[in-house]
Amino acid sequence: MPINFNGTVLNQMPTELAQVQRALNYGDGLFETIRVFNGRIPLFDRHWQRLSESSQLLGLQFPADWNASFFTEAILKIAPANARVRLSVWRESGGFYRPSDDQANFLIETAPLEQSCFSWSPILLGMAAGLRLPVDSVSNCKTMSALRYVLASRQAAAKGWDEVLLLNTAERICEAGSSNVFWWEHASLFTVPLSEGCVAGVMRHFLIELAAAAGYVVLEKPATFATLEQADEIFLSNAIRGIVPVRNFAGRPLGSANTRLLFQELIRQICTAR
Repeated sequence: MPINFNGTVLNQMPTELAQVQRALNYGDGLFETIRVFNGRIPLFDRHWQRLSESSQLLGLQFPADWNASFFTEAILKIAPANARVRLSVWRESGGFYRPSDDQANFLIETAPLEQSCFSWSPILLGMAAGLRLPVDSVSNCKTMSALRYVLASRQAAAKGWDEVLLLNTAERICEAGSSNVFWWEHASLFTVPLSEGCVAGVMRHFLIELAAAAGYVVLEKPATFATLEQADEIFLSNAIRGIVPVRNFAGRPLGSANTRLLFQELIRQICTAR
């Protein structure tokens, strides 16, 4: 059937568009944002575990040879030595809301990074307005349905902030636009539990283990705006930037002593280990 693509009438859907139809029309897929360090992907097993579990939840079917080794090799085959990588998987085209085929497609995109490890880059953090993240069975998955995060990012830019926090439907802190949330109360480290609807971040999980192994008390608990107003330090985490220290939240300057110590341990574990 004919289509009109940006004003050009075509007799049929181009093959390239047809292959991504369900991702485009329904956001029916998942993605992983992965960092390559000096030709290595030290956290890929964690990315693969999340992708596998989320794919099972969505009913996506992978060929037998699509495993961690397959994707590691596929990424390193095209990625620069230091890179940001997006691995996307989505359902085969066909059907409407009810799909006619559960087989998965994948796409790997890479972009070079100048630095071979994480950098210490404190940010300004605010609160998003008018957006609420749902809490349901797919909230912890990294899905392609990212409209709320796009709008949150636009709000941050409009306000002159680097990042914003989003609330869930219970009016509690859920996560930032592209990161999980941590905060310090004295020498104890806290983070939002997955039950609050945040994405099950690969770096989030790694840092919980890393901090506990370093001797810190690590606790998960729900948080409100007032909770973070009283925090001694706040930082965000994701797989690309590692630890992102917050120097100012909602107009209040923050310290970073404990965060910096954890950051240094992260560098030792990820960037100096072989």
